[in-house]
Amino acid sequence: MTSSERDARAIFEAKVQSLVGRRILAVDYWDIHNFGPEPARWDYGDWHHAVTGVQLSTDAGLVTVTWTNTFHPYGVEVFDDPIERHLVLGESGPERIGPDGDSRWASFLDGPVLKAMTWWDRLELGPATLLSTGEVVEPARAVDVPTAIRLDFDADPVWFVAAIPQAPSMEDVFIPGDEIMVVFAPEKIREMGYDDPGFTA
Repeated sequence: MTSSERDARAIFEAKVQSLVGRRILAVDYWDIHNFGPEPARWDYGDWHHAVTGVQLSTDAGLVTVTWTNTFHPYGVEVFDDPIERHLVLGESGPERIGPDGDSRWASFLDGPVLKAMTWWDRLELGPATLLSTGEVVEPARAVDVPTAIRLDFDADPVWFVAAIPQAPSMEDVFIPGDEIMVVFAPEKIREMGYDDPGFTA
């Protein structure tokens, strides 16, 4: 790992740890514009499909959890600002899709984040893989990519994962991906391939 990679990882981890102690007051999921007659589906029981990202309203301001290419397309990342700063908005979207009504978030709202953790996956790249920095990886080498963040609350943990559920079943998941899944069940996060008990229990 290069010194610039270590610095980027330290900055990333500091942003994740800055969530500890904050109270989550509201949650908003965003997706591309829905041109269909039915509302966009986001609730799959043990997990929610936030697609382009999540905005958390906290007692210390707005936080965005979305996928980015800071380390390599695609990883999950936390930003201390509104989600609109990370989307190209226009008449055709993206747009807020939920959650509304009695969602799994009900037991977490107004509760503080007690602990935050990041899951880093090691990906083999190259040869000739283009990084977000414009650097071409040649010959092949490995990079660490944050693919999931876990936030612990009094109620339970919640995971944010850079992953694409595979239609039509939505049960198979591709990681890392350019969508965000919010996972509430340890069984589901383990089924997605996260196997460290310290991260999934």
